[in-house]
Amino acid sequence: MFLQVIQGRVPDRTALRAQHDRWQTEIGPHAAGWLGSVSGITEDDRFICLSRYGSLGALTRLTDRPDHQEWWARTERLFLGPVVTTEFADVELMPEEGIEDGLGFVQVVQGRATDAGRLRSLQHQLLRYLPEARPDIVGALTAVNPDGRFVHAFAFSSEELARAGERGEQLPELAEVSYEIRELTGEPSYHDLRHPWLATPRPRLAAAQRR
Repeated sequence: MFLQVIQGRVPDRTALRAQHDRWQTEIGPHAAGWLGSVSGITEDDRFICLSRYGSLGALTRLTDRPDHQEWWARTERLFLGPVVTTEFADVELMPEEGIEDGLGFVQVVQGRATDAGRLRSLQHQLLRYLPEARPDIVGALTAVNPDGRFVHAFAFSSEELARAGERGEQLPELAEVSYEIRELTGEPSYHDLRHPWLATPRPRLAAAQRR
């Protein structure tokens, strides 16, 4: 699985949401290899989009299409300042099929780890423990690059349940893994998406992509 993360400041939320919906309607249904995305805008106007693909080739084919290029040219003008794009080839997802609905709050964590290999191992353990230890988390994504750059995204049905889960008692195994991750990642940045936009391929297209 391949992940592309796009970020930048957006002063006009309504205009960007319209462009997001246009892509989902006009381009997404024909984007072979696109597996879904979650996007949103933080309270301080930072847009972030995590978009998954079956491979780097699928993303390349999409970005080479004239209709996508026209869409992006219009979308890029909505940003205030530069747009930052980061790509990850080492991605894990929980659940493996992704989230279909019921998404009310997403927290995205980003930073750089001192040991990418160790972080990759800890991420795998984290996703294994989450279903039992944090049932408030309905979905999660982790990715790390060889240079230590990483992104984690945790999805919840509501922010209230997320905050309650943070205050609750943790399983010892999860607490140990979380502590080790903090030791490796220092002080990462947190982005709260209180009104996330979930986009998924149409069922027929998604089934064809899995064949």
